[in-house]
Amino acid sequence: MKTLGLYIDFPFCIARCAFCAFDVEGYRVRWAERYMAALHQEIETYAASPETAGRQITSIYLGGGTPSRYPAAVLDKLLSRCRDRFEIAGDAEITLEAHPATINVHNLTDFQKTGINRLSLGMQSFSDEQLQRLGRRHTAEQAVTAFQTARIAGFENIGIDLIYGLPDEKTEGWENTLRQAIALSPEHISIYALSIEAGTLFNRKVREGKLNLPKEVETVMLYERARKLLTCADYKQYEISNFAKPGYESRHNLRYWHQEAVRAFGVSGHSYLNGERSVNTDNIPDYIEKLEAGLLPVIEREKVSPRDAAIDQIIFGLRKIEGIPSEAITHDPIFKQTGQTLEDAGLLQKEAQRIKLTPKGMHFADEVAMAFL
Repeated sequence: MKTLGLYIDFPFCIARCAFCAFDVEGYRVRWAERYMAALHQEIETYAASPETAGRQITSIYLGGGTPSRYPAAVLDKLLSRCRDRFEIAGDAEITLEAHPATINVHNLTDFQKTGINRLSLGMQSFSDEQLQRLGRRHTAEQAVTAFQTARIAGFENIGIDLIYGLPDEKTEGWENTLRQAIALSPEHISIYALSIEAGTLFNRKVREGKLNLPKEVETVMLYERARKLLTCADYKQYEISNFAKPGYESRHNLRYWHQEAVRAFGVSGHSYLNGERSVNTDNIPDYIEKLEAGLLPVIEREKVSPRDAAIDQIIFGLRKIEGIPSEAITHDPIFKQTGQTLEDAGLLQKEAQRIKLTPKGMHFADEVAMAFL
């Protein structure tokens, strides 16, 4: 049976983080209710389409934004609609992204009753100074409490997101964050390098010379330190930024790296289904108004050519630590030459009929992708 993953975006936050470039808004009840009604309408429309017929849903990811800002009853109604309109696998992974400042034992218990069985906590750092710089509305202590409360509520699959390469960050501070994360023993840990995006507070501070960021060589050292500490703590790295205890790899995220079908609902939703890519508007009012008018919020749609599909297989597949089968590159003369050039540069390596990034290549994954593009 064909499978499908669902991504549902919630573009409302308690505050905009200093590094955030997404189209997010403060949570206002009437505005959030209109958005939720639009989500229900979009789900109804696609559930009735032939492209999703006969597909079993194996993962649902509630992301954003801050979906944990919504009451559990609202999310329960949305998930119930998905269950009514799609065939959901009995063991489907259902993930909720949560901000530590928005959860407590009451709503966590209610979230779990909705069928949500995986929690992704955006902790980012265990340094109060860094959290304040990032614009996070929680302290390190509150983050720890949120994690412990999730355990009390019954969550047995919890992931933690961390950011490295923060302003003025030293190895000692990053190691302290990693050790505190490991001490909590989550099932999954993601580490992301700070990216300075246009339109963000950090971008403005960089232009004004008010942000002291680590040099590239220092960021590389932070990443390598994380790989060593997490590996020693029995976390298996399965993708450039992701580490998990055995059996707890993010099944939804793996769909993207395997180039499997995903239908995304909500603002900025990126879908890939039946050889076609589509992108929703990134403007919240535009999204709501289109669906209220009975229109789909799609602003881009394209059929993926066999050539582009092959490039995607290489680019996304190389993000996985296992890499890709050698024939994905060697069957094509241009791919083969590009691969050899990258191998000569120490970015790719061959191992047991597979091609994968070298440790050096992991730091230059974007450059590797551009080489194939």
